[in-house]
Amino acid sequence: MLIKKLRSYFLPDWYIKDLRNIDWPRLYAQGIRVAMLDKDNTLVCHGETSCDDYTRTVVASVKAAGIEPVLLSNAPDKKCDEFAASAGICVEGNAGKPGTKGILRVLDRWKVSADETVMVGDQLFTDVWAGKKAGVKTLLVEQRFRQEVFYVKLKRLLEKIIVDKSQYDDLEDISLQISAE
Repeated sequence: MLIKKLRSYFLPDWYIKDLRNIDWPRLYAQGIRVAMLDKDNTLVCHGETSCDDYTRTVVASVKAAGIEPVLLSNAPDKKCDEFAASAGICVEGNAGKPGTKGILRVLDRWKVSADETVMVGDQLFTDVWAGKKAGVKTLLVEQRFRQEVFYVKLKRLLEKIIVDKSQYDDLEDISLQISAE
């Protein structure tokens, strides 16, 4: 019973393997106006201070859909500022995830409601948990890189105990529908 309750609390609204495959216009049509994007292992390798082609593609897709991309990271402001400048997006560093202070700053700064916002990240115990506590939509993406600091590796082990990935099959599919021609 306890594990089932924990699983429901950490169940994201959406799950996808690659952010380049999201139908961002569909999320816009559902009312999403701000996408809070985690940095480390969501957009780039942990510790990177500049964006890569993957990040540029994701940011361009988010913007093209009319959604404001905002970097929301637990990393220190200096690292976040440098990365956000290279990606051409705004930033809220020192987010304090799984706390909600960074998310609440974004809601206030962009004058949006929780229903108009999605937290996008690769970790259940920071990104999804913070989003759930703040009442925003949550989008879990598969981590891009396996290279991680030791404490994140420990959290990944706990994720494997709590998560029942078969539940992801019941989530709304927000991937781009590519027609077979």
